[in-house]
Amino acid sequence: MRALGLFAVVFGVLSLTGVAAAQDATPDDPAATPSDGSAPVTTTATEKALDRGTGAAEVGSAGADADSIREQTDNTPKEQKDKTYLFLGARYRGIIVPKFLMSAFGADGGANVYVNGFGPEVGVRRDNFEYSLSAWWAGYSMKETPFKATTDPAQAWEKVESDINMIFLTSDFMWTSPVSPEFGINYGIGGGIGLPFGPLYRREIYPGAGSNINDPSTWTVCKSAGEGGGGYCEEGPKEEPNWFNGGSKPIVFPWLTAQIGFRFKPHRNFVTRFDAGFGTSGFFLGLGADYGL
Repeated sequence: MRALGLFAVVFGVLSLTGVAAAQDATPDDPAATPSDGSAPVTTTATEKALDRGTGAAEVGSAGADADSIREQTDNTPKEQKDKTYLFLGARYRGIIVPKFLMSAFGADGGANVYVNGFGPEVGVRRDNFEYSLSAWWAGYSMKETPFKATTDPAQAWEKVESDINMIFLTSDFMWTSPVSPEFGINYGIGGGIGLPFGPLYRREIYPGAGSNINDPSTWTVCKSAGEGGGGYCEEGPKEEPNWFNGGSKPIVFPWLTAQIGFRFKPHRNFVTRFDAGFGTSGFFLGLGADYGL
């Protein structure tokens, strides 16, 4: 329907131009009929515009309109210089929190944790630079896993279980090195904050009957203070409070990353990305798909 409407508009413009040209060349116009009886000399609208000194501006405007119409009809993925593009879409990020990262912060035990995250995003792009704003969810779930500080004695071993959710408010700042109008290499940084909610459980443990003294994952959970003897159980199971209530569960979490990836834009209204990076939560792999507004 758009192509049919455009054809009608172009056809109408050409028809009106032809009528105007015909009217300019009628015998009623003395300048159109030479006195010697030779063929009438017609003056086009463009020539008249040039005579008035306005032709260059009109031609330039027509060229710009033609570029705009061409971009809307041929669906080219090529982006024009000094033009701002707006995208709306969604992203997915798979975050790998490695065990060695936990050890780097002075903890024994731990485990590799995989976190799923997804949410909407808005992108603003101009001259191969774009920034994306997103509010997205990530689930930091972890089954019971032995933990203790590296400097603490064996009596400090605990089993920690997490059902924490995180709402991230982030922005990515990315530059593109184009390979073709459709394909480019992205690189940049990301920043933002995470707002955690949900329970974090701590359970002290001791080497009970049948436990392997060298493997805390086989130890028994303390049900009350003093259980098991040897100074292992100071309290029963509890939900860890947040910073405001004297606990270790954070109330805010920083999101800082360096990232690189690929951008593929097969159509003027569609773009997809693959990202990989490393930051305060560990490594991540990401996918994004956006619609150009």
